[in-house]
Amino acid sequence: MTQTATYTMEAFVDDVKKIFASTKDPLAQAQAVSDHMEDLLAEPDWLQEKLNLPEEGGFGRYDLHQDQEDGAPDPGFLLMCTVQKPGQDNLPHDHGAAWVVYGVYQGTIKQTKWRWFYPGEGVDSPQIKETGNFDQGEGKVALFLPGEIHDTVNVTG
Repeated sequence: MTQTATYTMEAFVDDVKKIFASTKDPLAQAQAVSDHMEDLLAEPDWLQEKLNLPEEGGFGRYDLHQDQEDGAPDPGFLLMCTVQKPGQDNLPHDHGAAWVVYGVYQGTIKQTKWRWFYPGEGVDSPQIKETGNFDQGEGKVALFLPGEIHDTVNVTG
């Protein structure tokens, strides 16, 4: 009888550290982390074991691993989980000088992308305009590079 190896969160963290050590290219880093995130999301039950959520509720942000040494553009990276109730959303935002990888463990989120635009005379400040959206289901990964604006809403029925 053969045993198949389980890809763990700890193995994922080790792989992320190796990625940061192997390249300084942010796009290459984000793409490589995305690939490993897909592998992690394919593993059943790993997240429930880490979170130990109550049967009802448990909505919010959970930090799973914080690293102070490896990362880009500055040292440090964070592996976190957000638990959203159906219909819960957040405001459009970017992640500053950092890229981010979003993986969906359970359910579906709608990602909406935005960009700055300058409407012209009589308007004192720039505004944001939607440029598209997509549904991101279980096991799917999306990456956003520095400065890319997006928001999420849990569209799980």
